[in-house]
Amino acid sequence: MVHVPAMVRVPVITLERTACFGSCPVYKLTIFDDGKVLFDGKDFVKRPGLDTSQIKKSDLEELIRQFEKIDYLNLDENYTDDPKNCPQQWTDAPSAITSFEWKGKKKTIRHYYGCSGSKVAEQLTALEDKIDEIVNTNQWIK
Repeated sequence: MVHVPAMVRVPVITLERTACFGSCPVYKLTIFDDGKVLFDGKDFVKRPGLDTSQIKKSDLEELIRQFEKIDYLNLDENYTDDPKNCPQQWTDAPSAITSFEWKGKKKTIRHYYGCSGSKVAEQLTALEDKIDEIVNTNQWIK
């Protein structure tokens, strides 16, 4: 008898939000190629621990379009304390760490919210917020 392994889901998008000086929600979202969402709540969330949900294929496609729209795979990896990518800075803000794996390419970007003055930083914030909106992260954090 031949053992056939269960279908392996491939993570396409991740969004991790880090701590700040205060009570910012700390969690990680992983969105798989079948639309499955894994939430891992750490701190300052309504539902700590692991939980899952599902998004529609069309919602996943919309998120992929958003990554492509800002040319995510060709952006720098850090929008933190580099004057080139972060002309204005302040302390005690959270970061968002996103990753995108698509068509054989993978990129992870660290984006510090105490960084402004960059068009890309604004685009990353909009992308991160769109991920939360489509996944309905509020169900776990508020």
